[in-house]
Amino acid sequence: MTTLNIPQGEFGQIRLFAVNRPIDAMARELGSSDKTHVIADLLGFDAAPNTAELFAVSDLTGVGLPRYLSDGYTVTDAQIARDRVRLDALDGYILLLFSSAFGGAKTTLEIGPDLTLIGTYGEEQSAMTAPPLTAEAAQPYSGVPNMTPSTPPRGRAGGAMILLAMLVAAGLILWWLL
Repeated sequence: MTTLNIPQGEFGQIRLFAVNRPIDAMARELGSSDKTHVIADLLGFDAAPNTAELFAVSDLTGVGLPRYLSDGYTVTDAQIARDRVRLDALDGYILLLFSSAFGGAKTTLEIGPDLTLIGTYGEEQSAMTAPPLTAEAAQPYSGVPNMTPSTPPRGRAGGAMILLAMLVAAGLILWWLL
């Protein structure tokens, strides 16, 4: 068993696992069971929807796993370069486990013999260049709520609508009588 310690507040990390089950057995299992159940069986816990991905490497034919990680998840070329040989050699099924699976909580994960950790990759984060907003007006709930409902139009606009409705009604009556 492999023990993984996930720190509290982790964000933007992707753990890539090779699935150590025969390809045909995985295909049968995925064909007869829901993918979320298969992922839960592999991980030993129920991962929330969209926090893990399970697929065959052959699904990436023409793209390849390194490009899938760099284009799909903005993993940097430097991170991919250090594991390129391992990534290109993968066959069968792989599991991507995202930080969001842990909900920001500190977690100890026991990985069984069905999974082999290939690597942990961080998604490239954009640099924040704007200074923080410190004005009192920028603080949450600092505005004055507007509790007065808007009033309907009055005067000439309201009278014109009534006159138009009366003319249409009179026209319909005349048409019906003729």
